[in-house]
Amino acid sequence: MDQQYFDRIYETTYRPMLKYAILHLSDPTDAEDALQNVYLSFYRRIERYGHLDVLFPKAFLLKMLKREIIEQYAQRQKRNLRPLEDVPEERLKDDWVFEDGVLDRALAEDILLEAKKLPRETYRVFVLYYGYEMTISEIARELGLGQEAVKSRLFRGRNAIRQYLTAEDADSDSGR
Repeated sequence: MDQQYFDRIYETTYRPMLKYAILHLSDPTDAEDALQNVYLSFYRRIERYGHLDVLFPKAFLLKMLKREIIEQYAQRQKRNLRPLEDVPEERLKDDWVFEDGVLDRALAEDILLEAKKLPRETYRVFVLYYGYEMTISEIARELGLGQEAVKSRLFRGRNAIRQYLTAEDADSDSGR
C-alpha cells in the first residue's frame, strides 16, 4: 500500500470534505464520525486493491461521503423509530440528482439568510470560516481578534444556525 498516496489525498481533501459533511449533517461530531468512516473505508480499499483505478480521488471520496451521510440519516430515523421511506436504488447510484442539488442550494441559501441575522462580527467569522475556508488563526489575523474570540463567535454562529434548522425541522414535522 502506498501510504504517501493516502496521506497526500487525506491532506488535500479533509477540509472540503469536513465542510460538506458539517453542512449536510449539521452536527460536527456526526460529520467527523462520517468522515472518519469514509477515510477508513478508503484506506482499506486502497490497501486491498491499490489506487491506480481511482482517477479522481476527491470525487471518489465525495461519493463515499454521500453514501455515509445517507446511512447516518437512516440510522437517525431508526433511533427515532420512524419508518424509513423507500428510496429508489437508482437515486442512490446517481452522482448528482437534480432534486438534491436544488435542496442543497435551498438549504445553503436558508443558512446564509439566517447567518446574515447574526451580529456583524459573528457573521463575518462565520462567512470567512465556511465560505472562504479560512482557519481560525487566519480569521483572527484578518479581523484583528484573538483566536478565542474567533472560536467563541464561530460557536455562537453555529448554535444560532443549528437552532434555526432544528426549529424549521420541528415546524415541518408538525405539518406547518
